[in-house]
Amino acid sequence: MRALGFLARIGVAALVLVLLTETMAFDGWSETSQPPTTSSFAIAILDDWNMMTVVLGLLLSMAMIGASYLVRDERLANLTWDLGQDVETPEIGLPPAASRPLSSKGFTDANGGEEE
Repeated sequence: MRALGFLARIGVAALVLVLLTETMAFDGWSETSQPPTTSSFAIAILDDWNMMTVVLGLLLSMAMIGASYLVRDERLANLTWDLGQDVETPEIGLPPAASRPLSSKGFTDANGGEEE
């Protein structure tokens, strides 16, 4: 497993070096070239670089789906709070389920029924 991780690191480093070499060798960076117009930029993105635009769109959509998956909260206490139900939390070391307070008296019951 360590060998595979080491090979992946070497592969990423080689890819970065190749991309840097190709970027620096590109002759479009000279100061004599004209900046692109809006139409030439659109043609370049949608015609010359269409596959890279699709790949970038897929990567961004995967990142947004992953972010929404990480943000969601499926704990039993929060699911029952949304449904307005009181349910017992299973005895697996989870905190007690939240109960929705119905009145000011409900606030003392939500604290474990302790009276002051």
